[in-house]
Amino acid sequence: MLFLLKLQLQHLKNEPDTLSMNKDELDITNLHWVLQILQNIEVGLIVFDRNYEVKVWNGFMENHSGISSVAARDENLFTLLPTLPKSWFQYKTESVLKLGIQAHCNWQQEPHILNFENTRPFTAESELMFQNVTLFPLFSTDKQIHHICALVYDVSEEANNLLKLKTISQTDALTQLVNRGHWQTLFEQEFLRCKRYEDTASVIMMDIDHFKQVNDTYGHQIGDRAIQLIADIILESQRETDVCGRYGGEEFVILLPKTSLKDGVLVAERLRKRIEETPLPLGKEYNDEQLKLTVSAGVAEFSNEFSIAENWLEKADAALYESKENGRNQVST
Repeated sequence: MLFLLKLQLQHLKNEPDTLSMNKDELDITNLHWVLQILQNIEVGLIVFDRNYEVKVWNGFMENHSGISSVAARDENLFTLLPTLPKSWFQYKTESVLKLGIQAHCNWQQEPHILNFENTRPFTAESELMFQNVTLFPLFSTDKQIHHICALVYDVSEEANNLLKLKTISQTDALTQLVNRGHWQTLFEQEFLRCKRYEDTASVIMMDIDHFKQVNDTYGHQIGDRAIQLIADIILESQRETDVCGRYGGEEFVILLPKTSLKDGVLVAERLRKRIEETPLPLGKEYNDEQLKLTVSAGVAEFSNEFSIAENWLEKADAALYESKENGRNQVST
């Protein structure tokens, strides 16, 4: 691959080849093949100079940017690709120019370096293409670097598969809420953020009332359906910044960033009321009976007095216990 790239680039610059090759390899027919291959490979190829003026722009770049190679030639790279992170890309390029070595960027560092649409909708769900990028120097005959080559690889399928696995590992299978381990991690991060910036946030702990009785009367399958129903209500009600998790069994936790105690109580009360008003259909097996569910909840606001995140959660848990002690189906602080 690199042999083909170097051969094409040397040809474009009318420079003599520095690789060891025989006469056959320099035949014009072979060179024509090389140019066709590089124009049609499923890898983006951009060559630009120190002023970021484009000299080579292959078929991959044409197809995904909508800009022809003729139109791209001698144009500024950042003008052609306005979404390209300029300062980051310049930093990468400068390291290549100074050190004369390759630089790599993985999609996990910059997921969508070039804002191209995903062309593999059946194997990768993201609307945008994930890319890896390799930058390497092009040395002239005077051993100076006047041009940089960027190779752009579409890794959407690999990235989406990895993201799916990551999501699975962080998600509770029954409810599709965040699982306890991942929720705890995010909760501790929010605790540290509030500590550092003296910000506010609230946490809700919620428990299904008399859940053991539901399991004993109707069986664990209905119990699971009850958990799923409440999880669905929580998911439908959550804001973009909320972190909703299944803490264990029939217990749920909701982290509300930038939310005061007063507003946290309002959120918990809305959820409590909606759950109370949403019965669970049991089906023909139980003569189409509908099971009425209720929840008890405790709300606690962040305080600088908490030395560790666990203190914050303990306060919410104490408030939940108070709701249960006072008759259930209520919210306490």
